[in-house]
Amino acid sequence: MDSLPTLRRALHHPLTRLVFCIVLASVLTGLVRLLYLLLDLHWWASEVQQTLFMATGSALAALLTLVLVDGLLERKNLEQLGLRRRGALRELGWGTLLGAGQMALVVGVLALAGWYELVEGRPETVQDEVRGALWWAGIFAAAGFQEEVLFRGIGFRLLEEWLGSAAALVLSSAFFGLVHIGNPNATPFATLAIAVEAGVMLGGAYMLTRSLWFATGAHIAWNWVQGPFFGIAVSGTKQDSLLEGRLVGPEVWTGGAFGAEAGGVALLVGTAVGVLLVVAAARRGRWVPLLPRRVARQQPQPPPAPVT
Repeated sequence: MDSLPTLRRALHHPLTRLVFCIVLASVLTGLVRLLYLLLDLHWWASEVQQTLFMATGSALAALLTLVLVDGLLERKNLEQLGLRRRGALRELGWGTLLGAGQMALVVGVLALAGWYELVEGRPETVQDEVRGALWWAGIFAAAGFQEEVLFRGIGFRLLEEWLGSAAALVLSSAFFGLVHIGNPNATPFATLAIAVEAGVMLGGAYMLTRSLWFATGAHIAWNWVQGPFFGIAVSGTKQDSLLEGRLVGPEVWTGGAFGAEAGGVALLVGTAVGVLLVVAAARRGRWVPLLPRRVARQQPQPPPAPVT
């Protein structure tokens, strides 16, 4: 007779839901890839259009995963899942300012050190540059939303529910860094830098606001300002850009061919901002302790011994 409640508890356990999400997201992303092949996009669509199709489809797959697993199984609404409609544009805007400001600071420091240079004599017209930058804005918007749903909306949130904020921040950041290890020009240091600076910063952004919009805005702006604006590779890949820049300093500080986000300057800036966000979240009571400590806090304390 106890088997049904036990099964129900197992199904609702954060680890079980996390596994469900991983499997479902993989299946849905595979279906997006299958649709891409069935449409023969590689025959009639440009490379950037193909990339936008896959990024948008993957973002929708991530959102559907979130809604199906926790929306239906846990009966949570979008606001509880970090996608509240009220104030969404404001949170997205503040996040965009945060991400853009950080990357502008990183490139500014690199330029002052003589490690970032602008390249002259580009053959493209202004219209081509603007068009390409806009295409990539759409790609980074979809990709940023997808990754925030997966790593913060699903991964961090469920790990935090299970193990507390500290473990969730460490594990989600580590996984976030590892998924970049297969990118072009990736190095062990680049993977570590992405995990620490971006993982902590974006995890802190979500912890502080409990809003995926804020974290998504920061993620999108960080990538777009680095690539389509300043002309630096993003995660090892170059894009059409408004400016054409190059990194000429020591790779440990500039990030080299992988991009500025893999360098020491970005590591220091992103980590510092991330720590500030995490501290602010903790001060506002949004730090979730480890489960045994939560249980201990919830248990009634024995009355004080009488004074004799």
